[in-house]
Parts: sequence; structure tokens; C-alpha cells
Amino acid sequence: MGLVQQLIKRIPSSPSLPSLPEFALPKDRPATRLAFFQRRVRLKGNSSISIPLGAVLLFPCIVIVLILVLVVRHPSSPAGILMPAGAPPAIRKISEKYDKVFVTGCLEPQNSGPRANAAFVVLARNKELEGVIQSIKSIERHFNRWFHYPYVFLNDGDFNSTFRETITNYTSAPVEFGKIDPAMWGFPDWVDMKVAQEGIAAQGDDAIMYGGMESYHHMCRFYSGFFYKHELLQKYTWYWRLEPEIKYFCDIT
Repeated sequence: MGLVQQLIKRIPSSPSLPSLPEFALPKDRPATRLAFFQRRVRLKGNSSISIPLGAVLLFPCIVIVLILVLVVRHPSSPAGILMPAGAPPAIRKISEKYDKVFVTGCLEPQNSGPRANAAFVVLARNKELEGVIQSIKSIERHFNRWFHYPYVFLNDGDFNSTFRETITNYTSAPVEFGKIDPAMWGFPDWVDMKVAQEGIAAQGDDAIMYGGMESYHHMCRFYSGFFYKHELLQKYTWYWRLEPEIKYFCDIT
């Protein structure tokens, strides 16, 4: 015990630590770092209304942030990919009870059974070749590559060689090209042309889709009661109307 006390006496004593008041801030310094932003600013030189300086500085920052958010989230903005409008929906687990029938339906089809006496009917013009190619590629990919139902192309004019050769290159199914008889296309003799044209113009003024196009009315009349009477369709019982510029997004089996 006496040895320990002697060692303690030999250890040099350190100078006393400064007391807390010595670290106190000077009286002329603000007590907080935010005091600068708490200063009041008058709206006008002699106005009695004042607001904190921090609010004055914060307001334009908020406006800039809101503008950037609106620009980035706008659908037409090229920066939209950087900040998507919403998270993608969660992928639901496949239900054996409710989804099994769809899984089975999307498998490789059984095409060895009896075929319907049917054909695809396509009403198109030579200038619509690109749109027809799109439709043919889609229906072949999702349906007809297994069943090879024939195509019947109809036109109120003559199909040129480019149209015929291009179409046959996109399918292995039989393809026929025909011309619509003038009696099946256009206005009947008993129709008052002036009244008909005024009606078509009125539909165009009312922004009815395709209503202002005379050819559209001819097409509707043809599909309403004449198409199945065409000589190329007499041998078929069922028809699948195919339009240019269409896409199928899943297999039709």
C-alpha cells in the first residue's frame, strides 16, 4: 500500500483543465448557426411586415425542384426514363386453379384434326403493301404457321405484280387475288349523290373517325352484304377478316 502511494506522488501532476465557461461563446456571436436565416426581412423599405430570410431563400429552391420534377415525369420528356412515373406492378404467382387453362392453351397446338372450310379475307390496295406485310407476319407468327389457312386479297382496282410477289413471299399458305365488281363497290344507282356527299362531309365535320372518307363508306357497304358473294369466296363457309397494320401479341391456339 505504501509503495503505491509513493508511485502516485512521483507522477507529475497535469495542469488543470479549463473550465466550461472559458469555452463559452462571446456575447456578440449568435447562439446558433441558424440565426442568420432567422433574420427578419421587410417586404418593403418602410413596411411593417417582415419574413425570415430563410423563407425568402427557400421559396425559389422549392419552385425549381417542382419544375424539374414536372419536366422529368412528363410522358413526352426524353428524361422520363430517368424517373419513371410509377413502379412496375408486382408479378403475381401463377395460380394452378385459375391460370392452368391459359398455360395449356399457349402450348404447341394440335393441328391434326379436321379443318374449317375457311379463309382470310383482306381488303387492301397496292399502296397499303407495308401495312399488309405487318398483318401477314403477325398472323403467320401467332396462328397460321400451324394451320395454313388460305388468303383471299380483294381490291376495287388491280393488284400489281409487286404486291402479288411480295405477299406470296411472306406465307406458305395458298393466296388468291381478286377484283371487286363495280356493282359491289361505290354508290347504287338510286342514291342521290348530292345528299350522300353532304352526309359524308357532315361526318367529317363532326370528327367521326373515317366518316369523311368516301372510300370508307364503300368499304362498309361491301363488308355489310357483298363480300361473301364474291366469286373467290363462294367455296368458303367461314371468313376471317384481316386488316392492314394490325398486330397480335400472343399465340391464337
